[in-house]
Amino acid sequence: MKLSEDQIAQYQRDGYVVAHSVLRKDEIEGILSRARAIAHGDHPAEARSSIMRDIHFAKGWLPMPEDPERALWKIMNGDRFDATLHDAMRTPALLDVVSSVIGDDLLAFLFMIIYKPPGVPDSVHPFHQDGLYFAFEPHDQVLAAWLPLDPVDDDNGTLCVVPGSHRMPITEHETLPGINAGAFGAKDIEGSAEMRAKSVTLPLDAGDCVLFHPHLYHRTGGNRTERHRRVMTMHIASACCRSLAAAQPDVYAFELVRGTTHPGCLQPATQRSIGFRGAARRL
Repeated sequence: MKLSEDQIAQYQRDGYVVAHSVLRKDEIEGILSRARAIAHGDHPAEARSSIMRDIHFAKGWLPMPEDPERALWKIMNGDRFDATLHDAMRTPALLDVVSSVIGDDLLAFLFMIIYKPPGVPDSVHPFHQDGLYFAFEPHDQVLAAWLPLDPVDDDNGTLCVVPGSHRMPITEHETLPGINAGAFGAKDIEGSAEMRAKSVTLPLDAGDCVLFHPHLYHRTGGNRTERHRRVMTMHIASACCRSLAAAQPDVYAFELVRGTTHPGCLQPATQRSIGFRGAARRL
């Protein structure tokens, strides 16, 4: 499944593109089954810190639901400790659409299952740029893949993007009250009437895929419904990218998912931690 020339042109013009039906129904069901099992404790003990509750439940602002999956924010780097999620990061159709934009030598990182807890409308991630975190270049050879595992719309927290904003540099970001730890917002953008007017909300079916540039302003609202909003997301860099730091953080721990590496460029990690915080067993 390759992108068409028109789709590639849209990505270059707008900083994002939607590819439909990238994940099959059976692939979605397999990922959701494992995510639910992980939420209910079926994971290595060392991975406990990688299963993160939404701030509203972690801080005790809302009572814990009977179903722990309905309190989650994310499963972080689940590919490191679960075989199904490890395979999901290598889904051929997904890598096909990615390679249409950044080539065939691909390093994947930051694989996550991200939730919007049902009935928590304040669980918002404000407008931000993912490239804020990436100390490697060129950013034009890096992208995010955002694949809903449930039907998503404005009511349950789908993706909202500002077309063309990928041509802007990385701007100042800040922490905001009530936002999950480690999630930043671009300063003066969330409340900007101009950005809101330019933004596009993306209703999507389960299995669709949004590819977007790391400089693109994007946000997700809270979940005003009782429906789940679960998304598989990951970032992919061309293996031709070069590091701007002496070492990249373990949370990235690049993994070659297609093609080959290049001397002097980003390399796959030789060790990867299972847990997100503190001492963790190494793979």
